[in-house]
Amino acid sequence: MKKSILTFVGIGLLSTSAFAMQPPAKANTCVGCHGADGNSVVPNFPKIAGQHAAYLEKALKDYRDGFRKDPTMGAFARGLSDQEIKDLALFYSQQTAK
Repeated sequence: MKKSILTFVGIGLLSTSAFAMQPPAKANTCVGCHGADGNSVVPNFPKIAGQHAAYLEKALKDYRDGFRKDPTMGAFARGLSDQEIKDLALFYSQQTAK
């Protein structure tokens, strides 16, 4: 019984970490400015890799809801659901800043 529970928990942890490393579908739009892994090479665009998920989530919601102003980010964020924002924030928070 213990062995089967540990196996189940182990599989669950592996599948969770594997999911987290897959870029969400909406990340395709982020790549143009922030890079595939959130490490922008253009000084105008911030590096978002390794930022805290809570910070990224709040920033995206603030762009979406008009509290932060940027024409590009506002236009992109307006189309995001709360879940899509959470997924993007989690993905970029797990990337390594370079």
